[in-house]
Amino acid sequence: MRVVVADSSPLNYLTLIGSVDVLHRLYGTIIVPQQVIAELTDPAAPRDVRG
Repeated sequence: MRVVVADSSPLNYLTLIGSVDVLHRLYGTIIVPQQVIAELTDPAAPRDVRG
């Protein structure tokens, strides 16, 4: 099993194109640091990403 630790960029863009599930299919486990969650839920983040 591979584990991925991602910053906000790939999560942001994959969400915007409706393909964020590809990470789980490719890697199984994805660890998202708390700071990345904070960036993705920030009011300045794109609405689709925050939702």
